[in-house]
Amino acid sequence: MINRIQDNLKRYNKKIWVMYNKENSDKLFCKYFTKNLSTNTICIITEEKIYIIISSLDKDNISKLNYDKNKVKFYEYYSLDELNNIIEDIIAELGFIDDISLSYSTMSDRNVDILTHGDYVYITKLLKIPYAKYKKKIKFSSSEKIIYALESRKTEKQINRLKFLADITNRILEETFKKIKIGDTEIDIVKITHNITDDIMKLYIGSNDIVSYDMAWDNCPIVLTGVNLAKGGHSLPSTKKLYKGDTIYFDFGLKVKFNDDMVLYTDMQRMGYALKNNEFKPPKSVMKVFNTLVSSISDGIDEMRSGVKAYKVDKLVRSKITKAGYPDYNHATGHPVGIQVHDLGAVISIKTSKLANLELIENGIYTLEPRVNIKNGGSIEEMIQVTKFGGVPLTHIQDEIYIVK
Repeated sequence: MINRIQDNLKRYNKKIWVMYNKENSDKLFCKYFTKNLSTNTICIITEEKIYIIISSLDKDNISKLNYDKNKVKFYEYYSLDELNNIIEDIIAELGFIDDISLSYSTMSDRNVDILTHGDYVYITKLLKIPYAKYKKKIKFSSSEKIIYALESRKTEKQINRLKFLADITNRILEETFKKIKIGDTEIDIVKITHNITDDIMKLYIGSNDIVSYDMAWDNCPIVLTGVNLAKGGHSLPSTKKLYKGDTIYFDFGLKVKFNDDMVLYTDMQRMGYALKNNEFKPPKSVMKVFNTLVSSISDGIDEMRSGVKAYKVDKLVRSKITKAGYPDYNHATGHPVGIQVHDLGAVISIKTSKLANLELIENGIYTLEPRVNIKNGGSIEEMIQVTKFGGVPLTHIQDEIYIVK
Protein backbone atom coordinates (compact mmCIF):
# COMPACT_ATOMS: atom_id res chain seq x y z
CA MET A 1 0.00 0.00 0.00
CA ILE A 2 2.74 2.45 0.96
CA ASN A 3 4.65 1.60 -2.21
CA ARG A 4 1.60 2.62 -4.25
CA ILE A 5 1.60 6.05 -2.62
CA GLN A 6 5.31 6.58 -3.25
CA ASP A 7 5.02 5.38 -6.85
CA ASN A 8 2.37 8.04 -7.48
CA LEU A 9 4.58 10.73 -5.94
CA LYS A 10 7.22 9.83 -8.50
CA ARG A 11 4.68 9.71 -11.31
CA TYR A 12 3.49 13.26 -10.65
CA ASN A 13 6.89 14.62 -9.61
CA LYS A 14 5.74 15.48 -6.09
CA LYS A 15 8.58 15.44 -3.55
CA ILE A 16 6.53 15.78 -0.34
CA TRP A 17 2.91 15.00 0.52
CA VAL A 18 1.84 16.02 4.02
CA MET A 19 -1.26 14.50 5.61
CA TYR A 20 -2.86 15.92 8.75
CA ASN A 21 -5.12 13.63 10.75
CA LYS A 22 -7.10 14.25 13.93
CA GLU A 23 -9.78 11.88 15.20
CA ASN A 24 -9.74 10.07 11.86
CA SER A 25 -10.43 13.25 9.87
CA ASP A 26 -8.19 12.11 7.00
CA LYS A 27 -9.83 9.06 5.45
CA LEU A 28 -6.79 8.31 3.30
CA PHE A 29 -4.42 8.33 6.26
CA CYS A 30 -6.81 5.96 8.04
CA LYS A 31 -7.02 3.71 5.00
CA TYR A 32 -3.33 3.47 4.14
CA PHE A 33 -1.78 3.86 7.59
CA THR A 34 -3.97 3.43 10.67
CA LYS A 35 -7.21 4.37 12.42
CA ASN A 36 -5.62 3.95 15.84
CA LEU A 37 -4.11 7.44 16.23
CA SER A 38 -6.73 9.86 17.50
CA THR A 39 -4.78 13.03 18.36
CA ASN A 40 -3.01 15.48 16.05
CA THR A 41 -0.89 13.38 13.69
CA ILE A 42 1.28 14.67 10.86
CA CYS A 43 2.43 12.29 8.15
CA ILE A 44 5.19 13.47 5.80
CA ILE A 45 5.50 11.23 2.74
CA THR A 46 8.46 11.32 0.35
CA GLU A 47 9.61 9.03 -2.44
CA GLU A 48 12.03 7.26 -0.10
CA LYS A 49 10.76 7.62 3.46
CA ILE A 50 7.66 8.31 5.50
CA TYR A 51 7.74 10.31 8.74
CA ILE A 52 4.81 10.00 11.14
CA ILE A 53 4.70 12.54 13.97
CA ILE A 54 2.38 11.62 16.83
CA SER A 55 1.33 13.07 20.15
CA SER A 56 2.61 11.38 23.31
CA LEU A 57 -1.06 10.60 24.05
CA ASP A 58 -0.94 8.06 21.21
CA LYS A 59 2.40 6.57 22.28
CA ASP A 60 0.97 3.18 23.26
CA ASN A 61 -0.84 2.84 19.93
CA ILE A 62 2.44 2.82 17.98
CA SER A 63 3.16 -0.67 19.27
CA LYS A 64 0.10 -1.90 17.37
CA LEU A 65 1.56 -0.72 14.06
CA ASN A 66 3.86 -2.86 11.96
CA TYR A 67 5.89 -1.07 9.31
CA ASP A 68 9.28 -1.47 7.67
CA LYS A 69 11.56 0.56 9.96
CA ASN A 70 13.75 1.44 6.99
CA LYS A 71 10.83 3.17 5.30
CA VAL A 72 8.63 4.48 8.10
CA LYS A 73 9.97 6.49 11.03
CA PHE A 74 7.90 7.58 14.05
CA TYR A 75 8.43 10.72 16.11
CA GLU A 76 6.72 11.56 19.38
CA TYR A 77 6.08 15.06 20.72
CA TYR A 78 4.92 16.27 24.16
CA SER A 79 4.55 19.97 23.42
CA LEU A 80 4.15 22.41 20.54
CA ASP A 81 7.82 23.40 20.83
CA GLU A 82 8.85 19.77 20.40
CA LEU A 83 6.50 19.41 17.44
CA ASN A 84 8.08 22.46 15.79
CA ASN A 85 11.58 21.08 16.38
CA ILE A 86 10.67 17.70 14.86
CA ILE A 87 9.16 19.32 11.78
CA GLU A 88 12.24 21.52 11.39
CA ASP A 89 14.59 18.52 11.61
CA ILE A 90 12.63 16.59 8.97
CA ILE A 91 12.30 19.56 6.62
CA ALA A 92 16.03 20.24 6.94
CA GLU A 93 16.88 16.57 6.35
CA LEU A 94 14.80 16.72 3.15
CA GLY A 95 16.65 19.81 1.96
CA PHE A 96 13.89 22.41 2.35
CA ILE A 97 11.93 21.21 -0.67
CA ASP A 98 10.01 24.27 -1.84
CA ASP A 99 6.72 22.64 -2.91
CA ILE A 100 4.63 20.71 -0.38
CA SER A 101 1.47 18.88 -1.47
CA LEU A 102 -1.56 18.92 0.79
CA SER A 103 -4.91 17.10 0.67
CA TYR A 104 -7.26 19.70 -0.76
CA SER A 105 -9.14 20.06 -4.03
CA THR A 106 -8.81 22.68 -6.77
CA MET A 107 -11.86 21.17 -8.52
CA SER A 108 -14.52 21.57 -5.81
CA ASP A 109 -14.43 17.81 -5.27
CA ARG A 110 -15.49 17.01 -1.71
CA ASN A 111 -14.00 13.53 -1.96
CA VAL A 112 -10.52 15.06 -2.27
CA ASP A 113 -11.03 18.20 -0.18
CA ILE A 114 -9.95 16.40 2.98
CA LEU A 115 -8.46 19.33 4.90
CA THR A 116 -10.98 21.73 6.37
CA HIS A 117 -10.12 25.42 6.05
CA GLY A 118 -9.08 25.46 9.71
CA ASP A 119 -6.88 22.38 9.24
CA TYR A 120 -5.27 23.98 6.20
CA VAL A 121 -4.47 27.16 8.14
CA TYR A 122 -3.08 25.15 11.06
CA ILE A 123 -0.83 22.79 9.09
CA THR A 124 0.53 25.45 6.71
CA LYS A 125 1.36 27.69 9.65
CA LEU A 126 3.36 24.87 11.25
CA LEU A 127 5.18 24.01 8.03
CA LYS A 128 6.08 27.63 7.26
CA ILE A 129 7.97 28.12 10.54
CA PRO A 130 11.28 26.41 9.58
CA TYR A 131 11.19 27.97 6.09
CA ALA A 132 10.75 31.45 7.56
CA LYS A 133 13.46 30.80 10.16
CA TYR A 134 16.04 29.96 7.49
CA LYS A 135 14.61 32.34 4.87
CA LYS A 136 13.67 29.59 2.44
CA LYS A 137 10.86 29.76 -0.11
CA ILE A 138 7.83 27.53 0.29
CA LYS A 139 4.57 27.03 -1.59
CA PHE A 140 1.69 24.62 -1.18
CA SER A 141 -0.07 22.68 -3.92
CA SER A 142 -2.82 20.10 -4.16
CA SER A 143 -2.14 16.38 -3.92
CA GLU A 144 -5.36 15.66 -5.82
CA LYS A 145 -3.71 13.97 -8.81
CA ILE A 146 -1.93 11.58 -6.46
CA ILE A 147 -5.22 10.86 -4.68
CA TYR A 148 -7.13 10.29 -7.90
CA ALA A 149 -4.50 7.90 -9.23
CA LEU A 150 -4.26 6.12 -5.90
CA GLU A 151 -7.99 5.66 -5.41
CA SER A 152 -8.99 5.07 -9.04
CA ARG A 153 -6.71 2.08 -9.56
CA LYS A 154 -8.49 -1.01 -8.28
CA THR A 155 -6.64 -4.00 -6.86
CA GLU A 156 -6.81 -7.42 -8.49
CA LYS A 157 -9.08 -8.59 -5.66
CA GLN A 158 -11.44 -5.63 -6.14
CA ILE A 159 -11.57 -6.17 -9.90
CA ASN A 160 -12.33 -9.88 -9.59
CA ARG A 161 -15.07 -9.20 -7.08
CA LEU A 162 -16.54 -6.40 -9.19
CA LYS A 163 -16.64 -8.73 -12.20
CA PHE A 164 -18.51 -11.26 -10.09
CA LEU A 165 -20.96 -8.61 -8.84
CA ALA A 166 -21.46 -7.22 -12.35
CA ASP A 167 -22.49 -10.72 -13.48
CA ILE A 168 -25.00 -10.89 -10.61
CA THR A 169 -26.32 -7.40 -11.42
CA ASN A 170 -26.75 -8.40 -15.06
CA ARG A 171 -28.59 -11.57 -14.01
CA ILE A 172 -30.99 -9.59 -11.79
CA LEU A 173 -31.76 -7.25 -14.69
CA GLU A 174 -32.35 -10.16 -17.08
CA GLU A 175 -34.69 -11.89 -14.64
CA THR A 176 -36.55 -8.64 -13.98
CA PHE A 177 -37.29 -8.09 -17.66
CA LYS A 178 -38.75 -11.62 -17.82
CA LYS A 179 -41.24 -10.71 -15.07
CA ILE A 180 -42.34 -7.31 -16.35
CA LYS A 181 -45.86 -7.23 -17.81
CA ILE A 182 -47.83 -4.75 -19.89
CA GLY A 183 -49.80 -2.58 -17.45
CA ASP A 184 -47.21 -2.66 -14.67
CA THR A 185 -46.48 0.79 -13.28
CA GLU A 186 -42.93 2.04 -12.91
CA ILE A 187 -43.35 1.61 -9.15
CA ASP A 188 -44.56 -1.97 -9.69
CA ILE A 189 -41.42 -2.71 -11.69
CA VAL A 190 -39.27 -1.36 -8.86
CA LYS A 191 -40.98 -3.75 -6.45
CA ILE A 192 -40.45 -6.67 -8.84
CA THR A 193 -36.75 -5.79 -8.99
CA HIS A 194 -36.44 -5.72 -5.21
CA ASN A 195 -38.09 -9.15 -4.91
CA ILE A 196 -35.86 -10.68 -7.58
CA THR A 197 -32.79 -9.11 -6.00
CA ASP A 198 -33.69 -10.66 -2.65
CA ASP A 199 -34.29 -14.08 -4.22
CA ILE A 200 -31.00 -14.08 -6.12
CA MET A 201 -28.82 -12.55 -3.42
CA LYS A 202 -30.02 -15.11 -0.86
CA LEU A 203 -28.14 -17.66 -2.94
CA TYR A 204 -24.87 -15.80 -2.35
CA ILE A 205 -25.09 -14.71 1.29
CA GLY A 206 -22.64 -16.82 3.28
CA SER A 207 -20.76 -17.90 0.18
CA ASN A 208 -18.24 -16.15 -2.05
CA ASP A 209 -17.24 -14.13 1.05
CA ILE A 210 -20.47 -12.08 0.82
CA VAL A 211 -22.02 -11.13 4.16
CA SER A 212 -24.67 -8.53 3.21
CA TYR A 213 -26.16 -6.54 0.34
CA ASP A 214 -28.36 -3.54 -0.34
CA MET A 215 -29.48 -1.34 -3.19
CA ALA A 216 -26.62 0.81 -4.45
CA TRP A 217 -28.44 4.08 -3.73
CA ASP A 218 -31.70 5.36 -2.30
CA ASN A 219 -34.64 4.91 -4.69
CA CYS A 220 -32.79 2.22 -6.65
CA PRO A 221 -33.66 1.14 -9.27
CA ILE A 222 -34.72 4.06 -11.45
CA VAL A 223 -37.36 2.94 -13.95
CA LEU A 224 -38.82 5.15 -16.68
CA THR A 225 -41.08 4.11 -19.56
CA GLY A 226 -42.35 5.63 -22.82
CA VAL A 227 -42.94 9.36 -22.60
CA ASN A 228 -41.07 9.50 -19.28
CA LEU A 229 -37.81 8.72 -21.09
CA ALA A 230 -37.65 12.43 -21.95
CA LYS A 231 -37.17 13.16 -18.24
CA GLY A 232 -33.79 13.39 -16.58
CA GLY A 233 -32.08 10.10 -15.81
CA HIS A 234 -32.50 10.56 -12.05
CA SER A 235 -36.27 11.09 -12.16
CA LEU A 236 -38.20 8.95 -9.70
CA PRO A 237 -40.45 6.09 -10.85
CA SER A 238 -44.12 7.04 -11.06
CA THR A 239 -47.56 5.45 -11.34
CA LYS A 240 -47.33 5.62 -15.13
CA LYS A 241 -48.17 2.23 -16.60
CA LEU A 242 -46.10 0.38 -19.17
CA TYR A 243 -47.98 0.54 -22.45
CA LYS A 244 -47.48 -1.44 -25.62
CA GLY A 245 -45.00 0.44 -27.78
CA ASP A 246 -43.11 1.91 -24.80
CA THR A 247 -39.37 1.71 -24.37
CA ILE A 248 -38.06 0.97 -20.88
CA TYR A 249 -35.16 2.65 -19.09
CA PHE A 250 -33.67 0.74 -16.18
CA ASP A 251 -30.87 2.00 -13.88
CA PHE A 252 -29.83 -0.46 -11.14
CA GLY A 253 -26.89 -1.31 -8.90
CA LEU A 254 -25.86 -3.36 -5.88
CA LYS A 255 -23.97 -2.52 -2.71
CA VAL A 256 -22.26 -5.63 -1.34
CA LYS A 257 -20.19 -6.14 1.80
CA PHE A 258 -17.62 -8.94 2.04
CA ASN A 259 -16.28 -10.76 5.10
CA ASP A 260 -13.06 -8.71 5.09
CA ASP A 261 -15.16 -5.48 5.36
CA MET A 262 -14.59 -4.58 1.71
CA VAL A 263 -17.67 -2.83 0.28
CA LEU A 264 -18.19 -2.63 -3.48
CA TYR A 265 -20.83 -1.11 -5.75
CA THR A 266 -22.17 -1.84 -9.21
CA ASP A 267 -24.08 0.53 -11.50
CA MET A 268 -25.66 -0.61 -14.79
CA GLN A 269 -28.49 0.42 -17.11
CA ARG A 270 -30.50 -1.64 -19.58
CA MET A 271 -33.01 -0.83 -22.32
CA GLY A 272 -36.18 -2.73 -23.17
CA TYR A 273 -39.26 -2.47 -25.38
CA ALA A 274 -42.92 -3.56 -24.94
CA LEU A 275 -44.23 -5.08 -28.17
CA LYS A 276 -47.44 -3.80 -29.72
CA ASN A 277 -50.11 -6.13 -31.00
CA ASN A 278 -48.92 -7.98 -34.12
CA GLU A 279 -45.32 -6.85 -33.55
CA PHE A 280 -42.62 -9.51 -33.49
CA LYS A 281 -39.75 -7.09 -33.03
CA PRO A 282 -39.26 -3.42 -32.14
CA PRO A 283 -39.86 -0.85 -34.89
CA LYS A 284 -36.99 0.75 -36.78
CA SER A 285 -37.22 3.97 -34.73
CA VAL A 286 -36.63 2.07 -31.48
CA MET A 287 -33.89 -0.10 -32.95
CA LYS A 288 -32.12 3.00 -34.24
CA VAL A 289 -32.03 4.34 -30.66
CA PHE A 290 -30.78 1.02 -29.32
CA ASN A 291 -28.16 0.44 -32.04
CA THR A 292 -26.85 4.01 -31.70
CA LEU A 293 -26.33 3.48 -27.97
CA VAL A 294 -24.61 0.13 -28.47
CA SER A 295 -22.35 1.53 -31.20
CA SER A 296 -21.39 4.61 -29.19
CA ILE A 297 -20.48 2.46 -26.18
CA SER A 298 -18.40 0.15 -28.36
CA ASP A 299 -16.44 3.12 -29.71
CA GLY A 300 -15.97 4.46 -26.19
CA ILE A 301 -14.68 1.14 -24.88
CA ASP A 302 -11.99 1.05 -27.55
CA GLU A 303 -10.84 4.54 -26.51
CA MET A 304 -10.63 3.74 -22.79
CA ARG A 305 -6.88 3.31 -22.53
CA SER A 306 -4.84 4.31 -19.51
CA GLY A 307 -3.46 7.83 -19.92
CA VAL A 308 -6.29 9.04 -22.18
CA LYS A 309 -8.01 12.15 -20.88
CA ALA A 310 -11.60 11.43 -19.96
CA TYR A 311 -13.13 14.19 -22.10
CA LYS A 312 -11.80 12.49 -25.25
CA VAL A 313 -13.90 9.41 -24.51
CA ASP A 314 -16.92 11.62 -23.81
CA LYS A 315 -16.48 13.49 -27.10
CA LEU A 316 -16.32 10.26 -29.09
CA VAL A 317 -19.39 8.72 -27.46
CA ARG A 318 -21.47 11.90 -27.31
CA SER A 319 -20.82 12.79 -30.95
CA LYS A 320 -22.15 9.40 -32.02
CA ILE A 321 -25.48 10.25 -30.37
CA THR A 322 -25.78 13.74 -31.82
CA LYS A 323 -24.61 12.70 -35.30
CA ALA A 324 -27.44 10.18 -35.35
CA GLY A 325 -29.82 13.15 -35.06
CA TYR A 326 -30.63 12.91 -31.38
CA PRO A 327 -30.39 15.79 -28.86
CA ASP A 328 -27.35 16.12 -26.63
CA TYR A 329 -27.78 14.86 -23.08
CA ASN A 330 -27.06 17.10 -20.08
CA HIS A 331 -24.98 14.73 -17.96
CA ALA A 332 -21.60 13.00 -18.02
CA THR A 333 -21.07 10.02 -20.30
CA GLY A 334 -19.48 8.06 -17.45
CA HIS A 335 -17.93 8.08 -14.00
CA PRO A 336 -15.64 6.01 -11.78
CA VAL A 337 -17.41 3.25 -9.89
CA GLY A 338 -16.57 0.47 -7.45
CA ILE A 339 -15.76 1.75 -3.97
CA GLN A 340 -18.77 4.07 -4.31
CA VAL A 341 -21.47 4.38 -6.97
CA HIS A 342 -19.80 7.63 -8.01
CA ASP A 343 -16.18 7.03 -7.12
CA LEU A 344 -13.04 9.18 -7.02
CA GLY A 345 -11.33 9.91 -10.30
CA ALA A 346 -11.78 11.18 -13.83
CA VAL A 347 -15.35 11.90 -14.92
CA ILE A 348 -16.07 11.10 -18.57
CA SER A 349 -17.67 14.40 -19.47
CA ILE A 350 -17.21 17.49 -21.64
CA LYS A 351 -13.83 19.23 -21.76
CA THR A 352 -14.98 22.23 -19.70
CA SER A 353 -15.41 19.92 -16.70
CA LYS A 354 -12.21 19.95 -14.63
CA LEU A 355 -12.56 16.30 -13.66
CA ALA A 356 -12.88 15.39 -17.36
CA ASN A 357 -9.33 16.65 -17.91
CA LEU A 358 -7.95 13.92 -15.66
CA GLU A 359 -6.44 10.82 -17.24
CA LEU A 360 -8.08 7.41 -17.10
CA ILE A 361 -6.10 5.17 -14.74
CA GLU A 362 -5.04 1.64 -15.60
CA ASN A 363 -7.26 -0.87 -13.77
CA GLY A 364 -9.71 1.86 -12.93
CA ILE A 365 -13.37 0.94 -13.33
CA TYR A 366 -15.59 3.48 -15.11
CA THR A 367 -19.11 3.47 -16.48
CA LEU A 368 -20.22 4.44 -19.98
CA GLU A 369 -23.84 5.62 -20.05
CA PRO A 370 -24.85 7.60 -23.17
CA ARG A 371 -28.50 8.55 -23.41
CA VAL A 372 -31.04 9.28 -26.13
CA ASN A 373 -33.10 11.83 -24.24
CA ILE A 374 -36.42 11.73 -26.12
CA LYS A 375 -39.85 10.21 -25.56
CA ASN A 376 -39.39 6.50 -26.12
CA GLY A 377 -35.65 7.01 -26.03
CA GLY A 378 -33.21 4.92 -24.05
CA SER A 379 -29.97 4.53 -22.18
CA ILE A 380 -27.48 1.74 -21.58
CA GLU A 381 -24.76 1.74 -18.91
CA GLU A 382 -21.79 -0.61 -18.83
CA MET A 383 -18.96 -1.01 -16.32
CA ILE A 384 -15.55 -0.97 -18.01
CA GLN A 385 -12.03 -1.78 -16.78
CA VAL A 386 -9.35 0.46 -18.29
CA THR A 387 -6.20 -1.22 -19.62
CA LYS A 388 -3.20 -0.07 -21.66
CA PHE A 389 -4.88 -1.33 -24.82
CA GLY A 390 -8.49 -0.27 -24.33
CA GLY A 391 -11.47 -0.99 -22.15
CA VAL A 392 -12.64 -4.42 -21.01
CA PRO A 393 -16.32 -4.84 -20.01
CA LEU A 394 -16.80 -6.36 -16.56
CA THR A 395 -19.76 -8.43 -17.71
CA HIS A 396 -21.63 -9.26 -20.89
CA ILE A 397 -22.61 -5.97 -22.49
CA GLN A 398 -26.15 -5.47 -23.72
CA ASP A 399 -26.16 -6.15 -27.44
CA GLU A 400 -29.81 -7.20 -27.76
CA ILE A 401 -32.79 -5.16 -26.64
CA TYR A 402 -34.95 -6.76 -23.94
CA ILE A 403 -38.48 -7.57 -25.08
CA VAL A 404 -41.64 -7.42 -22.97
CA LYS A 405 -44.67 -9.15 -24.48
